[in-house]
Amino acid sequence: MWKYRVIYALTLIGSTLFLVLYPLWFSWYLTVSLLLLLPLDLIISMPGMLSRQISLAAPKVLEQGGDAKLMFTMPGKKRLPVKFVKLRLKISGEDFTFRVHFKVGPECGSVREMKIDTSYSGLMVFESKRIWKVSLLGLFCIPAVFKRRFSVLVLPPPVEPPQTEALPSGVLLHPKPGGGFSDDHDLRPFRSGDAIRSVHWKVSAKLDSLVIREPLEPLTHSRLIRAAGWNTARERDLILGRLRWASEYLLEYDLPHYVSLDIGGSYAEITKIADLYDYLRLVLDNMADTVQYHINAPVRFVWVLQIDATE
Repeated sequence: MWKYRVIYALTLIGSTLFLVLYPLWFSWYLTVSLLLLLPLDLIISMPGMLSRQISLAAPKVLEQGGDAKLMFTMPGKKRLPVKFVKLRLKISGEDFTFRVHFKVGPECGSVREMKIDTSYSGLMVFESKRIWKVSLLGLFCIPAVFKRRFSVLVLPPPVEPPQTEALPSGVLLHPKPGGGFSDDHDLRPFRSGDAIRSVHWKVSAKLDSLVIREPLEPLTHSRLIRAAGWNTARERDLILGRLRWASEYLLEYDLPHYVSLDIGGSYAEITKIADLYDYLRLVLDNMADTVQYHINAPVRFVWVLQIDATE
């Protein structure tokens, strides 16, 4: 924007000198025309400068090492002209922080793209506080509040953790308290106190002993994956990759579970993979310290899988 002002100032100085040296009608005409450019630029550009905005869009979850772009778009009516809108964006992660400047508008394209660096895993946060709307000739600028903050979760590929032999591969069933009807059942010998109506008479006749038809129901999903914290980028890649693998494995067998990340100190109930992504986005966000992930976790768990960075 400053270069347009410098060019205009130099041009105006040149026309003024020309007017002093050659006070003819066209030198007056040139000088007056240059002076009228100031209010004309402001009048023409003001509606667009007051109304034009930009929008930012990016995927919420990315694969580490994958290709992804942050999109800057200037929507709105083209008949409201501006030269461009300038944006200052702060990009931060656990291992880096830097700032970039972007121009969006008719001069440089109404849609701009910025490649997202996905070489680091974890949470990448994009923040902006202000934009500058530049007039059609670049002589005027209006600052405007543009507070935006959104995050992108970059996940490493799934990595199978050690000692996964104990992971279940199906729905766990247990006797239904109080009995009653159930699609699943088990057969066991008669015990004192069993109701006579629960006797499976056909099987009992074959075995010549009383056999009970015991109804079963799915075991409540009191399974926990606890992930340790990390100190290095390599440990973070390994822990997040193992956590992702274990969660996806359980969901493949329709086994809901709980997840706890030591650095967050809270639990999340995972019934679909999007639940895991939402939990990680919240826990890894340093600016979300005041937001707690409240959930009623079971007092006791059927089993706990501990995930850390040990080989």
